[in-house]
Amino acid sequence: MDRSTLQRHSPWLLPVVLLAGVGIAVWPALQVLFSRWQKFDESYSHGFLVLVVCVVLSVRKWRIVRPVNGFYPAWLFPLALAAAVYLAGSVLFVEAFQQIAMVPLFLSLLLLIWGWRQASAFFLPVGLLIFAIPVWDYLSWPLQLITVAVNQLLLSALGIDFTVEGVFVYFPGVGAFEIAHGCSGLRYLLVGLTISTIYAELSYQRLTERVILLVAGALLAMVANWIRVFVIIYVGYESNMTSSLIWEHDYFGWWVFAGTLVPLFVLARYLEHRQEQRPASPAGTVLPGNNGGMKAWFSLIPALAFVTLAWAVESSTAEADYTGSDRHGFELLPSEQWLPLFSGSLGGWQPVTQQPDLESTGVFVERDELQPGQAQPEYYVGLFTYNQQRPGSEVVQYANRLYDADLLLPQQTFTVPAGSGTTLSGLALKYRQSESRVYLAYGYYVESFWQDDELRAKLAQLPGIFNNRSDASLLVIGVRCDACDGKASLERLAPLVRERVENRLDERFGTAGTN
Repeated sequence: MDRSTLQRHSPWLLPVVLLAGVGIAVWPALQVLFSRWQKFDESYSHGFLVLVVCVVLSVRKWRIVRPVNGFYPAWLFPLALAAAVYLAGSVLFVEAFQQIAMVPLFLSLLLLIWGWRQASAFFLPVGLLIFAIPVWDYLSWPLQLITVAVNQLLLSALGIDFTVEGVFVYFPGVGAFEIAHGCSGLRYLLVGLTISTIYAELSYQRLTERVILLVAGALLAMVANWIRVFVIIYVGYESNMTSSLIWEHDYFGWWVFAGTLVPLFVLARYLEHRQEQRPASPAGTVLPGNNGGMKAWFSLIPALAFVTLAWAVESSTAEADYTGSDRHGFELLPSEQWLPLFSGSLGGWQPVTQQPDLESTGVFVERDELQPGQAQPEYYVGLFTYNQQRPGSEVVQYANRLYDADLLLPQQTFTVPAGSGTTLSGLALKYRQSESRVYLAYGYYVESFWQDDELRAKLAQLPGIFNNRSDASLLVIGVRCDACDGKASLERLAPLVRERVENRLDERFGTAGTN
């Protein structure tokens, strides 16, 4: 059977071979993606379901359109551009580049063999995957701030006494709430966009109805999160922080989200009745001279070139499996003044970090403060370094947390001067089972620049493309005491620790910029 006969009887074979080949090329990135989909407490746990829906909708669309294979060389440029972005992500260990390039890679291949008229019908079924790709985390911080602003408005309307600092809401004499990453509403937003897009694909022909439903789905998903957070905060305030809803609010959130689907589907049904009926678009229209025969199989050449390049780059940049953290090997604090203790935490508190390449931690007391028979302030210093950020080993990731929310409650935020124009973020925490407090100062040293919040630390990875640094570190300083001024203690200690850490990291990794 020659290729022309094969194409007539099995027109699906060429696109399947091309997509499978590119799937093999990007398999390392797909493995990282699948691992994120398996984390059910994150915003992308709907990923496998989206993948199944994507395949089903694509097959459904193929049965309607019946595209005829051809070769459209004009689409080699967007294919090469998407491939270059993916390969740059592999070389530079910028995971976001790899993930963001995958959908354009698949769509460019379809354009290469089907042209615009046919391939455009598959943009939505294949593009649905974008709602399951972890590039949306950069929206988390703005969504947190919006959620705080909305709740500030609602609490003010009720005449409740409270103050707001960043993403923390404080109730005098009651406690504090942190509008953390999980309270941003990103998970609800992505699920709402996914549901709206699927419904629009199945029910609408016109772009107007699709856009209206998509905007409504996004707005209602955010409203669901605002309601959820407000109810939790209000119940916590009224119950003096004793309600079980404060700690077990996941199911409650999904019930609220389900409630917002009712008006969404009412609107969807209305739009379905409103839209004008249009005849279905003709299937399989191709340009003369481009379809059939040997020409369609020319698309295998650029696909094979990408597969070869991707695996060559992957082999040259492959990292050894993580086997455990090594030590920085330097004194966090000068031993003539600071006495190390045989402890790794302050009363059970210590930061949680995943797979750092280098770390140094210690709990200390100051020799000059030692008094017989008296409780002494204890100081914690921790430095966690990633030589090169990569999937599963990043200084800012969901699994890295400053404190365990089951053990401690946030009480106050503040800034801590650390010398040379650098400031660290400050956070006061209270143990749930006692009145004891821990005061923290923390910052991120990314490629020779200090950052005092997670979003800036995440974005600071990008300049690594243009310099010789690719390291990222988290510095955490903590103090626990009953009688001392925790903030003042941090302000006294932070410049000393910051300078020692900065010198050590610059000595090890070189200097790529000025602070």
